[in-house]
Formats: sequence, C-alpha cells, structure tokens
Amino acid sequence: MFRVKVFAALTTAAVALTACSYEKPGPAVEQPVGLTIDAPRVTVDNPGTGEKKLLEYRDIDSTQDVNYRVTEGFSQDLLKKSAAEKFQASDVESTTTTLPLSAKVDKASEDVEDQLPATRNAFVTAGAPETSGDTDVSSAEGFQFGWRGQNTGQMNSLRLAAPQEATDEARGSVEQAIMKLTALPVVFPTEEVGKGASWTVDSRVTGESTLLQTTRYTVDSIEGDQVELNVEVEQRPSLGALSFEGQAQGTELEDKELKVVDSSTQSKGNITVDLSKPLPVGGDVSFDTKVIYGAAGSELRVVQSSLTELNFS
Repeated sequence: MFRVKVFAALTTAAVALTACSYEKPGPAVEQPVGLTIDAPRVTVDNPGTGEKKLLEYRDIDSTQDVNYRVTEGFSQDLLKKSAAEKFQASDVESTTTTLPLSAKVDKASEDVEDQLPATRNAFVTAGAPETSGDTDVSSAEGFQFGWRGQNTGQMNSLRLAAPQEATDEARGSVEQAIMKLTALPVVFPTEEVGKGASWTVDSRVTGESTLLQTTRYTVDSIEGDQVELNVEVEQRPSLGALSFEGQAQGTELEDKELKVVDSSTQSKGNITVDLSKPLPVGGDVSFDTKVIYGAAGSELRVVQSSLTELNFS
C-alpha cells in the first residue's frame, strides 16, 4: 500500500474585530505533499428520460459538515480449490473508522503544470476520529486533505497532511480511510442527463493490491441541487498474473507465477449528492471483491479478498 503525506490548509487563530471571540487553532500539520490522479474514463450508457440537465458542482465558497464512516478489510489466504470457490469476501475481518469532516471549497487558483485545468479547490479537515479496532487514532484529529478538481467532480490531484503529533498507527488508519473516500468520487458526464440516466466511471484503485474499478451511477431522481444516485461497483485485478515468491513456501505453488482464475465483486449502494456541497450528504455504498489466483495442474489457490463499506450522514 502506498503512503502519502499530506497537504494542509493552514489553520490560524481568528480574533474577530467586532467581538471578543476566539477560534482555537488546529494542530500543526506536516509539510503537504500532493498526489496526481489519473483522469477517469466516463461513459454514458443511457441519457435518461424527461427533462434533462447538466449535472455539475456549484459549490464555490460553500462549507459542509458530514459524518463519514468506512468499514474495510483485506485478507490473503492459501486454500484448496473447492474452499476458494466457496469463500465469501464479505466474511473477512474488518475495521470501522469514523471521521467527522468539515469541508470548504474555493475557486481554483491558476493552472498547475502537468495537471488538467481545475475550477475547484476543496479543503477538508477531520475532527476526532474513532475506530472499532485496537489502534488509538485520537492523535490524528486535525488530519487535513483536499483536492483540485473540475465541476464534473473529477479530481486532478490529492493533498494529504497528517498532524505532526500523530502516531504512525493513527496516521495510517485515517489516511487509509481518506483514500477509500477519494477512490470513489462522484464524477458526472459532460452531457445533459435525466431521470434513469446511467454512466460508468473507470479508474484505478491502489491499496493492498492494485485494482481496476468501474463504478456505475444511475439517477434515481433530480430535485434542484439534490441528486439521488444508485451505485454499483465492479473491481478486477490490474495484472493477469502475480508472483507470490516466498509466500507459499513448502507448497506446490512455491516460486510460481500465478494467473487470475476468477474475479468477482458484489455491491450495492445509494447516495445523495448536493451539487452545492463537495461531499455526499447521505447514503451507503458497500462492495466486496474476491480474486482467485492459481497455477496449472495445482489444486491450491491464493485468494485475495477485500471488503469496503462507506456511509455518509
């Protein structure tokens, strides 16, 4: 899994001139480092029916508070063929992280070299995190992240900045939760759509293993700035074969290159997007993926399973 340090919108103490109010400064954060994001491929399958409109974010100068919760798990198991086929990715051990998020959006500054033009610059600060695991994540309060992006919702680059006092464990837990969030952006097509419209967003997801991801969005309803979307996710390995050298010692798979035998994703979800806010305002999305690797002539299989559940409230 790659690790990225983070950008930060610097928080300053504010003393109002008209009143004796005081805003406590946030914790000092590390020097921000950015990560460029490849542009996803967006394909419209059905433009929908009835009145059509261009769906795009109109959130410049907006602020938002949302509670974000992510449950995630990953396992890699060596199983016999029959057991691998029956194994359920949804059964892997998981951990839930909860982050209260405060976001704001500014007009993007001048274009950045080697990046697509951007119209929006989002800044998000995490409040006190909580986890269902044994890790103490409290020191990651004040974790900051943000992105430059377009009105369609496409992110051009991601910036992350952990508090200087955050432990490695707390930093890793919150960072991973944020990466799960940004790996499922709501990107709208550049053409007008109506109720029942559907489109796919193809992207690459990096984590314990690199996966190609196709997210299908279908419009359930459009009322003003409120858009209700049905969400389906499909993931598949980016490579057709992997070398598990040293990971299957003492078995017939030792030092062999294993090819993908099967890959499947189960998913469901509905989210509510407010075009005047940068993050979903409500909803749940869950998906689990199982990838089975094997070698010719062997009854053993390496099974990689991942589980992800996102909730916004």
